[in-house]
Amino acid sequence: MYQITLTPNSFGLLFSSAMSVVIVSLMLFMSFRLYEHNRRQAYRSLRTSLLFILVHHVLQLSISIGLAPSTPSLIFIGKLLQVYAFIVINFAIFELYHRRRPRTRLWFFGLLLSGLLIALGDILPGALAAGENWLDRMQSTPMLDGYLLLLGPLFVLMFSPHIGQPRKYMTSLMIAFTMQISVISGTYWAPEVQIFKTIAGLLPVFYYIMLFALLFERVVEILQSVYRSSITDGLTNLYNRKYFMGKLDKTLEAGHVLGVIFCDIDNFKKLNDTHGHHKADGVLKQVSALMMEETEGVGLSGRYGGEELVAFVVGPTTALQQVAESIRSRTEKETIVTISVGFSMAAPGETAESLMKQADQAMYNSKTSGKNRVTDYAAIREDSAPAVTKQRRGS
Repeated sequence: MYQITLTPNSFGLLFSSAMSVVIVSLMLFMSFRLYEHNRRQAYRSLRTSLLFILVHHVLQLSISIGLAPSTPSLIFIGKLLQVYAFIVINFAIFELYHRRRPRTRLWFFGLLLSGLLIALGDILPGALAAGENWLDRMQSTPMLDGYLLLLGPLFVLMFSPHIGQPRKYMTSLMIAFTMQISVISGTYWAPEVQIFKTIAGLLPVFYYIMLFALLFERVVEILQSVYRSSITDGLTNLYNRKYFMGKLDKTLEAGHVLGVIFCDIDNFKKLNDTHGHHKADGVLKQVSALMMEETEGVGLSGRYGGEELVAFVVGPTTALQQVAESIRSRTEKETIVTISVGFSMAAPGETAESLMKQADQAMYNSKTSGKNRVTDYAAIREDSAPAVTKQRRGS
């Protein structure tokens, strides 16, 4: 049976590498799933960097338990992988928030090339020197270690102002910087001091935990954004018709006292024709913002279709009438258009569809009796309600 003998140094390396392999494997699994659903460059870069990191720590793990020899060439490859992984993962984090631009791409490949040239600069002098074993020089790479140390402050300047989680990102870079200081101190300045090796062995675990937290929070943000876009109208930010009707149905089923408001912007087609779509869209956004403000805390607003905006308000008739009138008056005062408004209170057993039809009829009454007014469905005689479908859009 294969015997594993651990020294204090190799035990520390084993613990650090094993923990890092577990955390990085979880992040790698997450990045693969993200890439399957959305083949963005950021997820590809993230996956590549995590593969580099995983190979690096699997190599360290193998060395710590004696499965792989601790040769200068393997140590050199591991350091170069670490540098490349650090560069790629920081660019990947940046790309989770911003698309890669030509200037960013230039920096990316420039830093990768610089890392390779610096690594060659560490080993070539020994290779060219006669009578010296140049392979031994691979074990000591002060220029490459110094380069990795400088990358942390560089990424702080480059990326931290543009990352949506600046504190977590700054903390991760501070951990990486401290880790590299410990590596350099334990290798070149005070190799006999054990504390530097201990710190250098433990900090990678905290670094990857911080990266995992950052990545997980970003994934949650993306999922929330995707969900939000699926239930809202892209132009007005109001809830779309499907979501609005679903919420109205659930609120009615819960037995709440509520009413529906139906609004239609007056002369919207004329506004489109005379001022253009851009101006008309701006007005639509203004009115939508007013409706969101007036229904905040008491109901929900939505875009029913075109220039037709709707809302429901939980509360008695007086509250519903007050909100409807406030929407109408604020639209007249704060925008260049007016709106025709109708509202209807829900009766016991009322459905969302029938309630919307009643508010729609009340709105049509406002439209045909002069516009820029509010009509209560209860005040309309049933025999005066229009019996045919009317084409109102742009009226």
